[in-house]
Amino acid sequence: MYSDLLHIKETAYGGRGLFATTSIPKNAFIYTCSSPYASVIYRVFRKEVCGHCFSYAFDSNRNAWNIRRDGAGVWFCSIGCRDAWQDGDGLLGNMHAAVDRLARSLKGEAKEPCSRKKITSKKDLDAAWAASTFDLEPLTQLELDTVRFLASVIMVRYTGGGEWEDFIQLQDNELEYIRGRPQDLDSQIRVYAFLRKAAQAVPDFYAYVTVDTVRAILGRDQGNAFGLYDMSTSGDSEMLGFAMYIKASYFNHDCSPNVRKQREGRSMHFFAARDIEAGEELCISYIDAGDPVEKRREELARDWFFTCLCRRCENE
Repeated sequence: MYSDLLHIKETAYGGRGLFATTSIPKNAFIYTCSSPYASVIYRVFRKEVCGHCFSYAFDSNRNAWNIRRDGAGVWFCSIGCRDAWQDGDGLLGNMHAAVDRLARSLKGEAKEPCSRKKITSKKDLDAAWAASTFDLEPLTQLELDTVRFLASVIMVRYTGGGEWEDFIQLQDNELEYIRGRPQDLDSQIRVYAFLRKAAQAVPDFYAYVTVDTVRAILGRDQGNAFGLYDMSTSGDSEMLGFAMYIKASYFNHDCSPNVRKQREGRSMHFFAARDIEAGEELCISYIDAGDPVEKRREELARDWFFTCLCRRCENE
């Protein structure tokens, strides 16, 4: 449920968006997502970023956290965060441990993405997945991060504690993404094969690792995820991982946003960036709004699959 300040409805340009139910003054609190549906901390940062609350050790004048879930390759800032991260029967920790074991057991270098014939339709995608032999291969660090993110989403579905039906309602960008990056289809297939093999060590989890489920997740990850950045105020922030906040995914983009977001631990808060009138669409910026219009449009087309037609872009 959203707050009384906003509601969701279809937009004139397609898809859904969030709109102000009443006038909202500048800096007023609008909405909070208390925790992500699923998340992953990039492998390179996993000793420095708490796997549960996302606290960055450097922000606490430390080089790393020292509390971990044995074998799972996940570090925490406190015992409380470690215990909160682990589900009741320990499946998520067991799955992360299985991923780490399998990664260590595979010898050789991960393959570079290879060229693939152009994908133009969902039929092409379906045929490529159907023809795959799902050979087990070493993965890149980014692919291993993707495996862990998939495990995070599937675990929420398994436990029934999340909003899988709401997740599935998010825009599916699978075809648009692969059209622009056909070489990544082979990477996605390798990720699925790896996850399926790792899940054999966790039988309760294994049944949920299907081609349809993995494709559904990967298609909605693209264009809907939020970057998890450090909380530094000294300048450039570093992206430490990413998370899915389902309700927040309905904030559309504008290069002159009227809503600003602020992360606090696992929560994502949204505030009015200026006075907002009743009925006005509530928009955040997906990119660095300070970039020139050509760069903004290029980035939005590449990573969010649309050409920005906001008033600012049209004027510039």
